[in-house]
Amino acid sequence: MNKSFPLFSILAAIALFVTAYGALVVQAQSSVQAQPAEKAVSKAANYEAVLGKSLNDQDVADFIASNHCSGAGAFQLCKNIGMAFWLDANQTVKSVYLYPASANGFTAYKGALPLGLAANDTMASIEQKFGQPKVDHAPQAGWEPGLPDEGRSPDYIHYWAIYKRFGVTVIYNSPSPTDRNATIYTVLVNK
Repeated sequence: MNKSFPLFSILAAIALFVTAYGALVVQAQSSVQAQPAEKAVSKAANYEAVLGKSLNDQDVADFIASNHCSGAGAFQLCKNIGMAFWLDANQTVKSVYLYPASANGFTAYKGALPLGLAANDTMASIEQKFGQPKVDHAPQAGWEPGLPDEGRSPDYIHYWAIYKRFGVTVIYNSPSPTDRNATIYTVLVNK
């Protein structure tokens, strides 16, 4: 059996999920500058350069060619830079999957993750980063965890924490929404 079949099955399930529940419309806001080690990443490997653009756009075509991406249905797979793009029916890049650790033939994404996320973040640390003070004008009162707006486990392998307010979905390496030690499998950034 073809070794890429499980990858395509997962990507097909992801595409079905995204189609069924609609693409999130809030654009992700990057709040962190690239760290010195991340500055070495070529401009071509910056997902923001293609997000929301047509496959026919010259920047997108150059990105795909320079990063040796390959088409797979509604996806462009850029395995050597740790990214995949989901295209809508109009061939516009609606979502970008960033793989901060090597997985399913993808090398680890070396660029800056959105919203200050780090490759080694756990569910607990992400909820802490996305949180807010319990009382707006009294930070000493404590911290509310940044719980997702929605959560699912559509493939029964990964838990999807959907943060509509930020335009990102954090997909964890565990199907459980209570696994505080689960780490990031991929980050899905939406346009």
